[in-house]
Amino acid sequence: MRSSTWAPVIALLALSCAATYPPPPQPAETEPAPPARAQSATGVTERQASSTGRMAHVPEATYPMGSEVGEPDERPVHEVTVAAFDMDVTEVTVAEYAACVGAGACAPASTTVRFPGATAEDQQLFGQECNDDRIERQDHAENCVDWRMADGYCRWAGKRLPTEEEWELAACGGNCEHALGGRGGLAAVLGAARWPFTTRVAKVAPGPFGLYDMAGNVWEWTASHYCPYDHPGCGDPRRVVRGGSWSMADVVSVRLTDRSPADPSNATTNVGFRCARSTPAR
Repeated sequence: MRSSTWAPVIALLALSCAATYPPPPQPAETEPAPPARAQSATGVTERQASSTGRMAHVPEATYPMGSEVGEPDERPVHEVTVAAFDMDVTEVTVAEYAACVGAGACAPASTTVRFPGATAEDQQLFGQECNDDRIERQDHAENCVDWRMADGYCRWAGKRLPTEEEWELAACGGNCEHALGGRGGLAAVLGAARWPFTTRVAKVAPGPFGLYDMAGNVWEWTASHYCPYDHPGCGDPRRVVRGGSWSMADVVSVRLTDRSPADPSNATTNVGFRCARSTPAR
């Protein structure tokens, strides 16, 4: 997906309109994610409550990264080796991010969008989609945070943002071409049609390693600069975002090999993050 042509259609609650939007751009082994349970009075399932804040272990692996049938920047497919690491089971939620703000370590998430060229109309149109000041969205993925804010939260939590290589391995266990074709695949790509706004984390079935919402809900910031696979270290200041989001009009864009560049100063409604942590080999 290219930033110059990335223009998802945003569906509002009572208004059908189209708008051009910028691109998003150690511990003990954890047990498998528990099955879904009945909702409590607060609307949060036991599965969601037990998944938030947890990490899953991803063992060291060598796998073919990229896709020969995707966008040009997904090629060439190339072999990468990734050391063992842990990944957050869910995207960082509004409530989790608020704890960092309360500790004085994080800047508050924006209550409106921020990107180059944003107009007053953009602020009004997209402001209601920022989750931070919405009490009913405390268990949604935090959005409207730029790259430095996401990086700062992960550091405060004793973690870091994942690299692009780690993200893809965690998303599909090294076999992204078929990750969405089997059981649960349809539920995963429904993240591309969750208009209008995000959803609660851990709402649909998890993928490999028990990770939720790797496809859809929000794009996720990574630590990696947006460089061609055959030209690493290209110096592009933009960061790679992965996973697609609720605002994508085309489910193709939530393919797990899809990648998109994002200006690190952007704070948009369709970009959030999760954290990772390096772990010793087991």
